[in-house]
Amino acid sequence: MLTILFIAYYYSPYKVEGINFYHKIWAHRVNSIEKLNSSLNYFDGIELDLVYNFEKNIFDVNHPPDESKGLNFVDYINAIENNSLPFIWLDIKNINKKNVDQILKKLLLIFKSKEYPLNKILIESKNANLLLQFEKVGFKTSFYLPSNLNKKNSLDLSKSLLDIKNVINKYPNVAISTSFKDYHIVKKEFPNHKKYIWAIVKPLHFNHFLIREILKDTSVEIVLLNYHVIRGNI
Repeated sequence: MLTILFIAYYYSPYKVEGINFYHKIWAHRVNSIEKLNSSLNYFDGIELDLVYNFEKNIFDVNHPPDESKGLNFVDYINAIENNSLPFIWLDIKNINKKNVDQILKKLLLIFKSKEYPLNKILIESKNANLLLQFEKVGFKTSFYLPSNLNKKNSLDLSKSLLDIKNVINKYPNVAISTSFKDYHIVKKEFPNHKKYIWAIVKPLHFNHFLIREILKDTSVEIVLLNYHVIRGNI
């Protein structure tokens, strides 16, 4: 009986920590059409990973170092019905100075063909200076913060926070995104700045109160949580 309950909870889109805040929760790593179709039954938004192929001018829906499944982002977007366009968080893994212009043009072409509102698309990157181009044409943007701030010594943490503050001062409209493990740090240092947080945990964990605290924070726009499906869980 306990095994059945655990399996049911494992695949459930609704977790205890999200009660009363499901409107702020999106599904994490929705990198297959099967998972996309399932997620849209329960979530207002999804997060997925893209790798841009400069030579072919296509986006591969994939999270390196996982092996590519050959899913073109165009096919992914076309699988979404026009009457149910979700919010989308795009983690573009390899955006850089050399390909940013081509990436922007390609995304605009894809979303225009679908008549997809750009303000429903969040572009995330570790290169905050590249996000301004996306912001200017109507995309939402977020600066992917350096990871594991909570593990840095005081000197390294101070340097990282100074770098982040410089970015925020230069690009005040760009949000920040990070793991829930660094939430208390960014809450203290950037209490009013718009935040996107991911809380990737096992089904049985001891972070319920922290995730609840994050969901209650009005500066936190969205929290990504695990969502498991039987097929297409990649």
